[in-house]
Amino acid sequence: MAEWLQLLIPIIGVVAAIISAALSYYFTKKNQLSIEERHLKEVYYTDFIKAVSKVVVANSSEAKDDLADKQNRMLLIGSSEVVTNLMIFHDYIKPESQKTQGFDSEIHDELLTKLIMSMRKDLYNSKKVNDKYPKIHLTGRSNK
Repeated sequence: MAEWLQLLIPIIGVVAAIISAALSYYFTKKNQLSIEERHLKEVYYTDFIKAVSKVVVANSSEAKDDLADKQNRMLLIGSSEVVTNLMIFHDYIKPESQKTQGFDSEIHDELLTKLIMSMRKDLYNSKKVNDKYPKIHLTGRSNK
């Protein structure tokens, strides 16, 4: 019996070390993937905001193409709330809607604020990040 106990103690130590290493690896990898995903979302979201700003300032077909590309990329990476708010914003600003319902800067700013708030919530994984967040509008300066 004592021989089995002497053999069992090192085996338990080795098994515990293996389990500890495996758990450590799992949680480190999970954290690393989460950080990479957050960085990717941050890049996509800021690229989208830049594209929206370019359309506001330049209103060229190149700027509109860039906006469409950035928007379509966000469909891949954004949370369901971000994608929902993105589609609502897109439906409002698309030219066909502007022809039929006109443009109201208050509605535009409300939809844009909701979209950006959902991006912030998705990035920071917190509802509190938007506490007292004001209604916003984008600004820019034309080079003309």
